[in-house]
Amino acid sequence: MSEAVVSGSPWAAGARAARDNALPSLFILAAAAGLVVSYYHVPAVKVWLDVIGAVNRDHPTLFAMLCTGFTAGLIPWCFRMAFPGLRPARPALDLLHSVVWWMFLGVLVRYFYALQGFFFGVEPSVEVVAKKVFVDQLGFTVFCGAPFNAISHLWKDSNWDTAKLRAAMGPGWYRRLVLPNLLPNFLVWFPGNIIFYSMPAELQLPVANCIGCFWALMCVRIAAHSGVRR
Repeated sequence: MSEAVVSGSPWAAGARAARDNALPSLFILAAAAGLVVSYYHVPAVKVWLDVIGAVNRDHPTLFAMLCTGFTAGLIPWCFRMAFPGLRPARPALDLLHSVVWWMFLGVLVRYFYALQGFFFGVEPSVEVVAKKVFVDQLGFTVFCGAPFNAISHLWKDSNWDTAKLRAAMGPGWYRRLVLPNLLPNFLVWFPGNIIFYSMPAELQLPVANCIGCFWALMCVRIAAHSGVRR
């Protein structure tokens, strides 16, 4: 069991995960920001990204499933398999869980973005981006994204034992399981939201998935502080 859980300080676990991943976070955010700047200023980049955006626009659900399942599910799994210290105990089940989970979350997020576009518009103005970031981080993330993700990773790290999952979901589960995720989540996704919401609507999910690929790796580190013994 992690020190943070024992000490009753879930924010300490989140702070440790955020600190340990500070430099990689800056790198991936800088890369994503560079992609956005290139889209608006480098014609060749715009041409290639518009092709991806057209595919997303024509096949939104399928694109969300495949793109998110690949970037946040398959790629991090391959990375973990390449390092013995990160290799899951049950690789096949871990892969199945990761890909299916992120495909589901990709569809959920895709329609959340569409809903925000319906209410706030799709023009990437400062006002529209600010509204979307606020609702995303303080609404969707706090009440939906972070809890779902924490529970999903807890279930996987419990070797898919539903009895262990139910035992961990007792009083105070949000403080124990979700709060450690929120601080590193905010540090990555507040600036990340500003970056991808600055793109046209059909390119927001692909850019978000570039960041999400790293975030999925970061979740492995965060899950280590959830109190689950592997």
